[in-house]
Amino acid sequence: MKRLLILFLFKFVLILPICFSVQADQVEAITGAKTIDAFEAMGLFHQGATFIDVREDFEYQLGHIRSALHLDLKREFNDLYLIETLDRNIPIVIYCNSAHCYRSAVATFLAVAWGYENVHYFKDGYFTWLALDLPVVMGKSRDETAQVEEADSFWRTSMKEALAAVQIAKAENDVVMPMLEIITQ
Repeated sequence: MKRLLILFLFKFVLILPICFSVQADQVEAITGAKTIDAFEAMGLFHQGATFIDVREDFEYQLGHIRSALHLDLKREFNDLYLIETLDRNIPIVIYCNSAHCYRSAVATFLAVAWGYENVHYFKDGYFTWLALDLPVVMGKSRDETAQVEEADSFWRTSMKEALAAVQIAKAENDVVMPMLEIITQ
């Protein structure tokens, strides 16, 4: 019994630092982008910045920041690379669920690498936004304000139009650009 207890404590002592190091490995900043908190994100929201939600479809459908574009990191996010007509200085705020979600960090890195110059990494993400009772769309519910705000800013409208044009071109030309091809270019 004593031997089992010693073995358990030994394993616990070895595993404990690993658990803490995972927590310490959160991505705090991305070179070329500005890391922002919820209050800075709210300011950008009111200025009309384009918010990009890189979570999976089901997460976005459950709820998202009002007027955010959904570009799943595994699929549609690559379309940002394909856009040729969009001003690369457009203010973009990229978010995921929380600081423990690496998808927003990867997406922010890629956006900067693709030449976007006004990229904001909202590290704290959707759950912090939701906890602060900031504007969201939950499920399929849309209030009158959400319907008006969906295309209220020049930046949001131009981003949606550019992405729509890319979708049409991809459908016509059957263009496929996997993430690995883009990263290696």
